[in-house]
Amino acid sequence: MTGGAILEITGLVVAYGRAEAVIKSLDLTIDRGDALGLVGMNGAGKSTLLRAISGRLHPRAGRVLFEGEDISSARLSELPRKGLVLLPEGHRVLRNLTVRENLEIATMALRPAEVRRRLNETLPLVHEMFPVLADRSNQVAGLMSGGEQQMLSISRALIQKPKLLLLDEPSLGLAPLIIDRIYESLTVLRDRGIAMLIVEQNSDRVVRATNRMVVLRDGSITAEGDSASLDASTIHAAYF
Repeated sequence: MTGGAILEITGLVVAYGRAEAVIKSLDLTIDRGDALGLVGMNGAGKSTLLRAISGRLHPRAGRVLFEGEDISSARLSELPRKGLVLLPEGHRVLRNLTVRENLEIATMALRPAEVRRRLNETLPLVHEMFPVLADRSNQVAGLMSGGEQQMLSISRALIQKPKLLLLDEPSLGLAPLIIDRIYESLTVLRDRGIAMLIVEQNSDRVVRATNRMVVLRDGSITAEGDSASLDASTIHAAYF
């Protein structure tokens, strides 16, 4: 870790319209190089928190600072260019395009002259982590397995050169061997200094891949600490 906060959340309140708040006066800090796991039951507010951080939902109150800049009211399109990238739940690929085209379209925010440079910088790492994507560069993404589509989703996020990567249930619906492969790739990204906030229901897997853990219940943090110190019984007690 390089030290210093990359994301600071203070007094965050998030709601849908005039409904009761889903996130309730939440404070959270993610340091540069952190891999933070966020777990909780369905309805705890995990995905809502990611939506607020990533600009998809503006908070009712509180602030979200990214690299010291208040992004609470930032436009959605601004944040990936700043280095804050969301990998939503599910396999978010363009099914009618090839693997190569999916990766190229992830660079749409760049000027044309920069696209080739970005791909040349990033594709070696993508192919190192997921050799199958190099082998199937010209295959239509919709014909790939769910696990391969998730690899492509992660690669599309990586092409955007994230400083902070938000991952919503990256193991959802995948076979155990594929989950291992996905989490191996996240370890590679963490070792390269990319900070991560990983939302999972599968707490066992995310504990092993992170250095810090937070448990969310009813929109509030009920437990947090080093991943090594938050054992299964602590997390279970925080759920219930």
